[in-house]
Parts: sequence; C-alpha cells; structure tokens
Amino acid sequence: MRKSFLLLASAVALALPALAVADTGSTTVGIGYDNVGIHLGNGVSASVPAGKLTIGHTFGTTNYGVGFDLVDGAGNGLTYQHMQITGEKLLPFDGGVIAPRILVGGSRVGIAGGNSYHVSTAYAGFGASYGYPVGRYVSLTANAAMGRDFATHVTGLHTVGGLFYQAGAAVDFGGVGPGMFTVGYEYRHLPISISKGLHLDTSGFQARYNITF
Repeated sequence: MRKSFLLLASAVALALPALAVADTGSTTVGIGYDNVGIHLGNGVSASVPAGKLTIGHTFGTTNYGVGFDLVDGAGNGLTYQHMQITGEKLLPFDGGVIAPRILVGGSRVGIAGGNSYHVSTAYAGFGASYGYPVGRYVSLTANAAMGRDFATHVTGLHTVGGLFYQAGAAVDFGGVGPGMFTVGYEYRHLPISISKGLHLDTSGFQARYNITF
C-alpha cells in the first residue's frame, strides 16, 4: 500500500509542474522539513522526522490555483506518509488574500517497519486560507478546513471514520535569495474508529524553502 501511495504522489508531483509549460501562470515548488507528532489513541505516540514537498500552480489571471503536498518520513519505530491536493480561488480581502478551497488527501502510519501493522485513511472537505502582508518581506498565513474521512483502515479491525478537521499557520520571509523561506505549524484530526477510541492526529512543525517559476 505504501508503494502505491508513493507512486500516485509521484505522478501528481510530476504532472503539476508541466502546467507551467502549457499555461501563462506561475508554479511554486517548496522543499523542507516537517517534524510530525503522531498520536493514534491506542497508546502509540511518537515524533517522526519527515521531508515535505509542496507544489502550487496559479492559472494566469484567473486566480484559480491547485496545490499538492507530500510528506514522507520514518523514525521512532514508525513510518508516515501524507498527501493532499487542493483547488482554490484567490480573492483580495481587507488588504490580504482569502482563498476558499476544496481538498482531498490521505494519511498512513506504519508500525514495526510499516508492514505488520498500519493505520490509514483518506479524507475530503472544504476550507479557506488567508494571507496578509505585515511588511515588505514578511507575510502571515492561516488556514482551516473540515470534512469527512473515509476508507479508514486498521490492521485486524473494522473501522468507520467521521468528521475530520485541520488548521495551521505560517510566516513567510521574502528576500531570502531567489525564493521565500516559510516556517509554520499544522494540526490535523482524522477519526478512525470513535467506538474504539482510535484516531490519526498529527501536529507538525515545518520549515521549507520555496521558489516560484
């Protein structure tokens, strides 16, 4: 399952930059580090170091955009993969930019090498982000989303998902070489089985460098 997850993520990651060739818009690529705190509700709680790839594309003057995030890491007896795809509309609002969005994604945690036991789920929902410049080279961004998770799985158990939600904030620093440096935090709650007290909660501290083409 992990192999198919990464193959799908790789296909999306290769497809999005190609949009810049066929369209007059802009593409932003970010690479960085994500320290992911994982809590499953069954006694499993650990921090996993991970790499993060982000790709975003804005379609010309339409202000419509798509985004792709991929996180992959391992440590402290766990493996972790996460992927999210978003579609949004950028709208000027009160000196900043608000972006209503729809999103779909999935997360997977493997235990004992990722083969003997794993927890996974997919999700879909809606939300929004808001970015506001506070200086020539600094801007703040906050985001939140909610929806439903589905295709939940725990090795050896029957599971039913529920309401998921996530929220995050970031600070962007421009004027750092040819791109922009971003630090941020994101929390995500994905219920796996309410009756069994299982969930896939993650809290990540992130740092990455972004370049726009």
